[in-house]
Amino acid sequence: MESVGLGFALAFALLSGDSFPSPAGVAWSAAAGIAGVIGLLAFYRGLATGSMSLVAPVAAVVGAGLPVLAGHVFGEQLTRGQVVGILAALAAVALVSRPGEGEGGDGRGGVWLALFAGLGFAAYFVGMDRAIAAGAGSWWPLPIARAGSIVVTGAGLVATGQTHDLRRVATPLILLCGLGDTLGNLGFLAARSVGMLGPSAVVASLYPAVTVVLAWLFLSERLSRQHLAGVALAFAGIMLIALPV
Repeated sequence: MESVGLGFALAFALLSGDSFPSPAGVAWSAAAGIAGVIGLLAFYRGLATGSMSLVAPVAAVVGAGLPVLAGHVFGEQLTRGQVVGILAALAAVALVSRPGEGEGGDGRGGVWLALFAGLGFAAYFVGMDRAIAAGAGSWWPLPIARAGSIVVTGAGLVATGQTHDLRRVATPLILLCGLGDTLGNLGFLAARSVGMLGPSAVVASLYPAVTVVLAWLFLSERLSRQHLAGVALAFAGIMLIALPV
């Protein structure tokens, strides 16, 4: 999926007409991609070894909350409404990321991996922000980040001898996933290009709420009370973050 996403992102950057970024922009973009894929690997490992009900919300809240602090360090000024919206959105991320009763494991062994995963996600958002600040443009950071993540993933596959599991032909589902992932990341870049890091990262981290709603619409999954509360908080947080005052 990463390679498919790279193809879509590269095509978009070339068609946009943006000039290729400076070495600093390239470095920040590549570092963001590496941090993001390492965070993702830690997240999957945490889900496999720990409790989903702990790993998912911890990783999500850390990944969304730290960019807000970073934005403050970089001089971003938030209104009171945006602060309340961000707090509501962080609570929403925690609620919608938790599985229903009876799902997930009982162990707490994946919490440290969840924290590490959250750090990786946060580093991705911050790295992309710094790439834009370094003059990388609006669209080039994504294909460069994808290239960095592919290098790390490929090296890991070679080191563990798992290259034989790779499929040579991309299925339509993989193409669709790659396109969706690319569009989501391009949306974050577009939001950051016209706004601030903190609110953009928090809203981008609300994707679990969309997953919950889609599962309800298309898979007939039941929504628990915590999921309904999380979705409601997500919409409220987005509206507050978008308000100018």
